[in-house]
Amino acid sequence: MKKFDDLMSVRNEIENISASGAKKKLNDPNVQFIDVRDKESFSKGTIGNAINLDRGLLEFYLADGSPLENDMFKNNPDKEYVVFCGVGGQGTLATKTMKDMGVKNVKNIIGGMKEWEKIKD
Repeated sequence: MKKFDDLMSVRNEIENISASGAKKKLNDPNVQFIDVRDKESFSKGTIGNAINLDRGLLEFYLADGSPLENDMFKNNPDKEYVVFCGVGGQGTLATKTMKDMGVKNVKNIIGGMKEWEKIKD
C-alpha cells in the first residue's frame, strides 16, 4: 500500500500558493476559486466567489463529453484557477488531477481553509 507521504509528493509537481498570496487574487476577475470539499463543508462557508467541484467527481467535471462536464474550463482557457480544500490534501490531489487533465493555470492553496481562516480578516 502506498504511504501518505508518497501520495502527497505530487505537491512537488504542481504550483502552490500561500493563503495570503491567494487573498491578493480574491477580487481578480480572471481568477476562479474552486472549493473541492464536499457540499456540506462548502455550505458552511467558503472563500469569496468559489464554486464547489467535489473532489470525488472532479474528473467528470473536466472530461470532454462527460454528462457532468463544466464548460467553464473550455470557455475560459486563460483563466487562473485557485484550488483549496480543508487542510490541503484533497486540494493538492485535485490540482494535480486538473493539471493532468489539461487545465493550464491552476494553483493549490497550501493548507487550504485551515490556513485561509488564519488570514481572512
